[in-house]
Amino acid sequence: MSLRSWIGLAAAVLLTACAAQPAGPSAPAPGAPPPMSRVPVAEGGMCGGIAGFQCQADLSCVMPAGACRTVADASGICRKRPQVCTMDYRPVCGCDGKTYGNACGAAGKGVSVAHEGECKPQ
Repeated sequence: MSLRSWIGLAAAVLLTACAAQPAGPSAPAPGAPPPMSRVPVAEGGMCGGIAGFQCQADLSCVMPAGACRTVADASGICRKRPQVCTMDYRPVCGCDGKTYGNACGAAGKGVSVAHEGECKPQ
């Protein structure tokens, strides 16, 4: 088969496939979520990352310590925020650039730990 024949066959296949597709977007079924929407992730599920998965309203996305500084699209796990923390002062720098009294205090605000110690002024 010559190159011209192959090109003609490929064009015919593409035209046939395209003709079988609907002309425009179809309307979603009543009550269906809007296109490209995602159900929030439950506790223990993966969040963040390149896909940007969001946790359910009462959860926060907890990343491994330091991940927000070293991985551009770091992912974490959806966890419940602690309700009570000890008052011991072991400062950590949160991924939001704020210093917290300890890792539990940061987690209580829904913030992952960037590193141990106070945040450096920017």
